[in-house]
Amino acid sequence: MPRYIVKKKLLISFLLLACSLYGSDIKVCLWRGDKPERFVEQFRDKYPKGEIYTRWYCGQFLIINRVEIEDYLMGVLAREMDKLWPLEALKAQAVVSRTLVMYLSELNKTKGLPYDIENSIFHQVYGTTDSEKIEKAISSTVGEVLSYKGKIVQVFFHACCGGKTALSSEVWGGTYPHISSVIDPYCEGSPYSTWEKVFTGTEISKALGLSTIERIVVDKTDSLSRVTNLKIFLKDGSIREFTGHRFRMEINKGKSIVRFDSPDIIPSTNFTIKKVGDNFSFRGVGYGHGVGMCQWGARKMAEQGFNYRDILYHYFPEMEIDKR
Repeated sequence: MPRYIVKKKLLISFLLLACSLYGSDIKVCLWRGDKPERFVEQFRDKYPKGEIYTRWYCGQFLIINRVEIEDYLMGVLAREMDKLWPLEALKAQAVVSRTLVMYLSELNKTKGLPYDIENSIFHQVYGTTDSEKIEKAISSTVGEVLSYKGKIVQVFFHACCGGKTALSSEVWGGTYPHISSVIDPYCEGSPYSTWEKVFTGTEISKALGLSTIERIVVDKTDSLSRVTNLKIFLKDGSIREFTGHRFRMEINKGKSIVRFDSPDIIPSTNFTIKKVGDNFSFRGVGYGHGVGMCQWGARKMAEQGFNYRDILYHYFPEMEIDKR
């Protein structure tokens, strides 16, 4: 075989490998609605990397950012974790976030969706950054993902578990054999360790679409004291039941800002309820659903000298770190 043909084949192989590791584009849904022309230029200014375009889908316009996956991950780490956090914690987040976007990308292809992932708290929040530390966290873990029996599977993360991570089956139902509940002493003392929120009965009734509430009773909890089911007794004598997860989501839904310090959100399902006059006081621990990697626990582990692989294997003991 002529030498130039051999060299050409080697070059093509190298370029294909490089593209598989560094050049994979993903499509991020930034916005949905009507009259996208009002927002396209704003998004182009806010997200200068990649391509911004619109797409009509199921009766709505979508604004989509097509961007290289590693550039996308930089924007995710800028919003889902703090650039000032330890490098090893940022690396762990990079691997988890890369795994999640690759999993959702494949899932959404099977659904025929015109995007791979949404910019939302239900997938991952995406922004922009020029942080050198975040760039280092991404570049030093490039291509690394978590896998279970050789496959990329869905992974989860949250702010603070409150001492022990949750089983997904007890939060959402279903079975995720690759996700364990692990004891986590590392998030103790975080800003999210304990909290109290107070709502009027009217606020809760409006959020849930119910008539006047008489009382709320925690009916069942899981092994971690997280609320799995509660009963709401109405003044008309009827009773409504909610899972703890659905109750929390309904209370938090529609809020312009969902942050731990927002007075009108419930941070986690690990709470107790006490009626005080016409108000309901919720006292609890942790922030988020509690499944998968605890970010504040990851931070403390990194501060104590653990590397990102130690962190990932602590929170995902059934999984392996692979390179794709």
